[in-house]
Amino acid sequence: MEKITLGKLPNVLTARELIDLAFKRAAEGATKAEGTPREVAIERERQRITIATTTVAEHLKEIVAAFPSLANLPPFYRDLVEAIEGIDELRKALGAISGGARVVDKIRREQLRRLKLIKYPAEAAAVRRQAYGRVSSVLKKLDRSLIFLKEAAKKLSDLPDVYVDMPTIVIAGYPNVGKSTLLKALTGSTPKIAPYPFTTTGLQLGYFEHGHQRYQVVDTPGLLDRPLEKRNKAERQAITALKNLARTIVFVIDPSETCGYQLEDQLRLLEDLRKSFPETRFLVVANKTDLLNEEKIIELRKTHPDILFLTANTGEGVDTLKQELV
Repeated sequence: MEKITLGKLPNVLTARELIDLAFKRAAEGATKAEGTPREVAIERERQRITIATTTVAEHLKEIVAAFPSLANLPPFYRDLVEAIEGIDELRKALGAISGGARVVDKIRREQLRRLKLIKYPAEAAAVRRQAYGRVSSVLKKLDRSLIFLKEAAKKLSDLPDVYVDMPTIVIAGYPNVGKSTLLKALTGSTPKIAPYPFTTTGLQLGYFEHGHQRYQVVDTPGLLDRPLEKRNKAERQAITALKNLARTIVFVIDPSETCGYQLEDQLRLLEDLRKSFPETRFLVVANKTDLLNEEKIIELRKTHPDILFLTANTGEGVDTLKQELV
């Protein structure tokens, strides 16, 4: 099975953090030199300029190198990155950082050339201060991009590793209908669950095996019945998972309406998704059956004869669903 991962993303320093680190290393890293006062001054400041600018340039280059190639991302991750941060925004920020690294390298070369031309020892420190000022100015201009990439790295680091060629079941539905509880019942995994809307803050993955086959189960953030352009980032993550991963979609409804949404709205979303994914198999699951009366169950069976009834938090009906999925 091919497992796709974004890999380890960098710890991005802000402009102030990087300036402080570079200048501290320069102050501590310069070694003693021998020779005339002019030669000693030139060598001391040469070391400081080299250490400071190299620290900055290398960190900037490491940031760019550590982020995955946006052009080569698999469709699932490309759409997910687009939903979370925006491909264009990420590309612009990385381009700015890459350009900044080249500028800092140029500053180092120019200031070292100037250092060789000084006539008096006191001039060496002035050349170094000028180098520090130019580097600080570059980093301050990059600060917005650095902060953006720092936050992006945190968010993207939380994305799950996905097997793109494993049979995949995607759980979908409105918030609070019991999707995370169903994932736990199907796979034994323990996603983060809390009793308030949008409790599943990102994609949650679990696995179960039957025979010699392993199945991947993805729990999506809650979807609301509204146009795609009005959906928030968590909802767009769910759409991405549905589009790129689902071999089967388990659509969970809460007929008891204790989730806070009317059954009519939930069923409308189901039909909308069926139209959006006409080639994908749907299994409709009515959760929280223990809260329904017999009349409600009979009514649902008439309108949706293939519906499966279960109670995820007790496990009732989960084995039947698993067999149907297999």
